[in-house]
Amino acid sequence: MKAIRYHEFGGVEVLKYEDVPEPEIADNEVLVLVKAVSLNHLDLRLRSGKSPRPVNLPHIGGVDVAGDVAEVGKNVTDLQPGTRVVVDPAIKSKTGVEVVGVNLYGGFAEYVKVPAENVVPIPDDLSYNDASALPICYVTAWYGLNERGKLKAGETVLIHAAGSGTGSAAIQVAKLSGAHVIATAGTNEKLVKAKELGADETINYNESDFADEVKKITNKKGVDLIFDQIGASVWENNLKSLATLGRLLLVGVVGGGTATLNFGPIIMRDITVLGVTVFNAPRSNLVEVINVASLGIIRPVIDKTFPFKEAAEAQKLLENRNQFGKVILNP
Repeated sequence: MKAIRYHEFGGVEVLKYEDVPEPEIADNEVLVLVKAVSLNHLDLRLRSGKSPRPVNLPHIGGVDVAGDVAEVGKNVTDLQPGTRVVVDPAIKSKTGVEVVGVNLYGGFAEYVKVPAENVVPIPDDLSYNDASALPICYVTAWYGLNERGKLKAGETVLIHAAGSGTGSAAIQVAKLSGAHVIATAGTNEKLVKAKELGADETINYNESDFADEVKKITNKKGVDLIFDQIGASVWENNLKSLATLGRLLLVGVVGGGTATLNFGPIIMRDITVLGVTVFNAPRSNLVEVINVASLGIIRPVIDKTFPFKEAAEAQKLLENRNQFGKVILNP
């Protein structure tokens, strides 16, 4: 079969579109014929060797996978070949969590194998491209805002990086929860699109200090919850933007993973800091997201699709942060 594989860490030039052996499934596994895979910044960090998660070389990435069940192991009785599915990438056991596309070969290939319990059927009215956008970005938003952040109707939430796949997902999930949404992005074009998704207020962080703008918007009160995918570079302004009893969700570190910690504001204003790792989310979150997406209550935002052969161009687009929403690869 054909796959996108790299034999060393580096830039997009290390990606090779090449022949690899087709996976052989165990008795409790299924073989999935890949129809769509969405890209994540995790794929870029893994390829560059900058992720703390272990990767054995050569590696096939691709965490977000949708396709058809092509073959089932002899112990699998509740799935049939031809079933349309999306893959839950977190394979959990008593010894820990392994992740499809991270510790294991992923979906940047014509076929991928996973435990049968890690595929979730999808309805016919949900496209493969849309389904592949859900496991990381939309489950992160659902798990972070609803389960970790306990977002309530009427609260105000600040969502950073509105143009990213997770940011565009978080806007929709927050609005579904009845929140007042303030979204940040680096271009006015992205902010217009954030408004179209439901953001009530927007801030261009390249044109103004977002903490100052948050204070103006909230009449100096601050926001109840921050959904932050950026990290160190916005740490101080995040603390300035939070209301008393506010909660800060740390989702990503594209702006750095190390910051100087000032305990004062956290203690004085009873601020709660919460980590959010999608691979700890229960599978029920993925099922819920599939349900609301199939009903059209939320809609995956897809910026552009590429064939597997153009994987390098697709990853460049994500690296340059020129997209709004998800970037998809199709075999």
